[in-house]
Amino acid sequence: MAVYLLIVLSILIYFFNLGAFQVWQPNEAFYADTSRRMLETKDFITPIYNGELRLEKPPLTYWLVSLGFYIFGVNEFALRFFHALLGLGTGLLSGILAWLLTKNLKTALLSFLVVVLSLQFFANAHYASPEIPLAFFVALTLTLWYSYYRTKNTALLILAFLSSSLGMLVKGPVAFVMPALIIFIFLLIEDRREILNKRYYLLTPFALLLGLWWHIYQALVNGSQFLNVFLSENFKRVYAGEDPIYFYLLDTLISFLPYSVLFFPALIWAFLRKELRFAVVWTLSFFLVFSLIKQKIPVYVMPAYPAMAVITAHFLMEGPWERLKMFWAVFVCSLFSLVILLGVFYFDLPKGWALLSLVPPLALLFEKKLAPLFGAVAFYLFLLGAILPYLEVHRHYRELGSFIMELDPKGELKTYQLGHFNHNLPFYAKRKIMRDQAPEKGSIVVFELGSFDRCTPLKTFELYKGSESRLFKFMLDTKRKKNFSQFGVCLYF
Repeated sequence: MAVYLLIVLSILIYFFNLGAFQVWQPNEAFYADTSRRMLETKDFITPIYNGELRLEKPPLTYWLVSLGFYIFGVNEFALRFFHALLGLGTGLLSGILAWLLTKNLKTALLSFLVVVLSLQFFANAHYASPEIPLAFFVALTLTLWYSYYRTKNTALLILAFLSSSLGMLVKGPVAFVMPALIIFIFLLIEDRREILNKRYYLLTPFALLLGLWWHIYQALVNGSQFLNVFLSENFKRVYAGEDPIYFYLLDTLISFLPYSVLFFPALIWAFLRKELRFAVVWTLSFFLVFSLIKQKIPVYVMPAYPAMAVITAHFLMEGPWERLKMFWAVFVCSLFSLVILLGVFYFDLPKGWALLSLVPPLALLFEKKLAPLFGAVAFYLFLLGAILPYLEVHRHYRELGSFIMELDPKGELKTYQLGHFNHNLPFYAKRKIMRDQAPEKGSIVVFELGSFDRCTPLKTFELYKGSESRLFKFMLDTKRKKNFSQFGVCLYF
C-alpha cells in the first residue's frame, strides 16, 4: 500500500506549483523566449533567442515548449508541462525495464520512484531544458531495444531506432552514440553473434538521417557559424575542462539522493546478478565515458538514472546488508527533517511548515525501506510550497516586462538593458532587449542605478544579478540581500 501511495504523491508533486514561478535564468529563459517566438513566427526550424541565432541545441526541446504554449497559453506551467510529463515517463520506462530484467513487481514500482524522486532528476523535471527529454529518449531507445532482443519483434527495433532519432533532435549525436555503445558492450559480453544482426546496419542510416537532418540543414544554411557551435558543443568539451576524473562519483552522493550512498554497494552486488547485467553496462558506460571527458556537468550522466534506479531498487528488495540499508534510511530521513527545520527558521517561514519534518521519522516507524522516499516527498513539498515562493517575492521580472509593455504596447521602441542582462526579460517584455550597446534616443532604457544619467527613472525594480541555476547560492543571496541591485526604467528622448 505504501508504494502505491508514494506513486500517487509523486505524480501530484510533479505538477504542484509547476507554473507558480517565473522563468529561471539564465538557462530556462533561452527555451521560453525562443519557443514563444517560434509560435509567433511559425518558424520551428531555426531557433532565435532575443533576436539572435541560437544553434547550440536541436529544436525538439523548443517544440515541446511550443506545444505546451499552444495548448495552455504562453505561461510558466505550459513551459514546464512536457518536461514534468516526460520525467514521469522516464520513471515509467525505468519500471518497465526493471520488470523486463527481474520480473519483480516491487522492484519495478520502486524503480519508478527512485528515478522520479532523485534530487537531480526531480529538479530538472521542473525546469525547461534538454536534459529530461534526452533522458527519456535514451531510456525509451534502450528499453525498446531490450524488449526486441528478448522477443525478436522487429517493430520494437524500428521504434528503438526512431526513438534514438528523436533523441538526436534533442541533443545531437550523443543520443545515438551512447545507446549504440551500451548495446554493443552488452552484446559483446552476452551474445556476440547478435552484433552481426543485419537489421542494425540497415536501420542505422535511416535513424541518422532522421535524427541529424536539422544539423545538415543548419550546416547548409548557416555554414561555419553552425559548424563552430556544433564542434564546440560536441567535441570541445572532450578536452576543455579541469574537473577530476572522479567528479561523478562525488556528485552522485548529492544528485542521486535519497538512495545515493546505497547505489554504490548496490552496483557491486549487481555485478553478481546476471539479470542486472544490462543495467550495469548502461550505468557504467555513462559514468566511464563522461568521466573521461574533461568538462563535467552533473546532468551529463542523468540518462543513466533509469538503470541506476533498477539496480538500487532490486538491491533494496533482494540485496544483502540490511543493517546498511537501515542505517542509511535513518541517516537520510534525519537529514531531510533537519534541512526542513533549518529552512523554516533560517528563512523565517510560517512555523506550520516545520510539521513536514515529522514525515521522515514517522515513515521510519512503518516503512523503513521506503522511508527515504517519504522524506524526499516531504522535502520537495517544502521546497515547492515554501522555499521557492519565498524566493519568488524577490523576483520582479514579470513586473518589469509588463511595465515595459505598458510604455510601448506595440513594441515600436528599441529597448536596452545596461549594467546587467536578465536573460528572461525578452520573454516577459516580448521583444528584443539590446545589451552591450549605447542607447539611442527614442528608446526604453533599463539601467542599473548610477550607470546611466541621461534620463530619470519612471520606476525602479530590484533585480538579481547572479545565476538562479545555482539555486542554493541564490537562496543564500536572497536571504542576505546579496547580488541584488536597483534598476530604473526610463524613456530616453
